[in-house]
Amino acid sequence: MADKRHENRENVFTLLFAKEFDRETDPADFYQAYLDNNNVQYADYVKNTFLGVCEQCEIIDRTIEEVSVKWKLSRMATVTRTVLRLAVYEMTCSEVPVKVVINEAIEIAKKYDDENSTGFVNGILNKIARNRGLIDSGATAEPAKQDEE
Repeated sequence: MADKRHENRENVFTLLFAKEFDRETDPADFYQAYLDNNNVQYADYVKNTFLGVCEQCEIIDRTIEEVSVKWKLSRMATVTRTVLRLAVYEMTCSEVPVKVVINEAIEIAKKYDDENSTGFVNGILNKIARNRGLIDSGATAEPAKQDEE
């Protein structure tokens, strides 16, 4: 199941990344057009998470900017910004354990972003998790094993 969940997260990431280049289209219409144009079928998790991130994007962005010292979202690479948005949504709006969220975000960043982004992503997500009391203050969420999901 962990592999399927990871694949679903990557699908959400891909949709969110593509949506960055089409901000005018309604998220639900964008989602359906993406499915139609790419002849794919996704799990409900993908649709619900994609639409949830789009709906909560302003709140998510404020959460990220509160902890990203000297880094406005507009200065972040699109890949980094997208990984962070997905992870913050999962951390704050789902039952997925924080360790899993952070580990998955790091894995996606490793695959799609440059080598320096993983430390940045890890730092931002740990800071948000600490600020929200999701992990102990001063602690970091060690990467989780895939089977913890």
